[in-house]
Amino acid sequence: MSCLPGREEKTIPSAHYATWLPQLAAAWEDQDDFEIHWLTVSPRVSQALLTTAWNQQFHILPCREKGRAARLYWQDRRTIREMLGRIRPKIVHAWGTEDTYAWAAAGCGYPVILSMQGILSHYGLCHFAHPKIYFQALLELFCLFQAQRITVETTWGRTVLRQRGVSCPIDVVEYGVREEFFQTPWEPDPEKPVALFIGSLLPMKGIQDAVQAFRSPEMSGYQLWILGSGGHSGIQALRARSPSNVRWLGRRAHQEIPTIMQKAWCLVLPTRADSSPNVVKEARVMGLPVLTTNLGGQACYLQDGRDGYLIFPGQIAHLKDRLKSCLGDFAKTRQMGDLGRQAYREVFLPGKTAQAFLGLYKTML
Repeated sequence: MSCLPGREEKTIPSAHYATWLPQLAAAWEDQDDFEIHWLTVSPRVSQALLTTAWNQQFHILPCREKGRAARLYWQDRRTIREMLGRIRPKIVHAWGTEDTYAWAAAGCGYPVILSMQGILSHYGLCHFAHPKIYFQALLELFCLFQAQRITVETTWGRTVLRQRGVSCPIDVVEYGVREEFFQTPWEPDPEKPVALFIGSLLPMKGIQDAVQAFRSPEMSGYQLWILGSGGHSGIQALRARSPSNVRWLGRRAHQEIPTIMQKAWCLVLPTRADSSPNVVKEARVMGLPVLTTNLGGQACYLQDGRDGYLIFPGQIAHLKDRLKSCLGDFAKTRQMGDLGRQAYREVFLPGKTAQAFLGLYKTML
């Protein structure tokens, strides 16, 4: 929750931003059915801090800087469960299996609803990943069978979890998109064709495919902007060998993303494994065509050949052909971006996410 008033420096994540949570908290400001507490851990605090915002309580709890996963998050779990003992909630809502939260909620003694962000056990099967991912995937499998209810963003996610043998109720709840993406108009320069990649700089995200496509001389009139961070050695080598029409923008504050996205002609995400990356939703809300793979729930957000293209990972000629189709014809690209845009702007409203979760809380009680 890097948007907390007066606490921004304490809650800036070291990895990617959970961009769907701030607008969810804001959408709950006027609800009076529940007393809502948010618990987050941060190595930037030495003692628990409490902040009130949007008529909700935000508890920032201390944790170690490194080595947390290797210790099975035991210190985090103890800290979180001590706070749960003070709050005595009717429901615990755990967000994501990538960190400590689902693991801390599992077996906590309260009814648990688990909302998936990534599905780590899927990533490890689809693409070679860091050993930490496989370790966390094992923890994820345990957490899946401890929750009383699970939410995913797409029917694709529900299918994957059913294949894991999960039998508890699984609800599809789309995460909303920040208001800035609804307010920022899509205004690409007709004379400056730009494809935009946004995401963690990992081979799993397929960034190497995008860079290789732009090495071709026939792509010299187009640009690729890469927005994200990552210390993978292969990515560093990729950056050193990238052509001049590839710009590495680094990691930017989430407030800057809409103004960068509005100048791009299309979003390209040649991912090998994903669940429902919010950047695809943000692109569709603004009106950008999307080029991505069908290896994840993001394929649910486009119609191949109409408002974007489904591409095949590792097939550079195919990717290059689809990029040229988008970047070589501005009128066609704008027409593709407009198709279905209004429908997505209605689907990804934060208020709908907020109401859906309130409804699930009432159902669980």
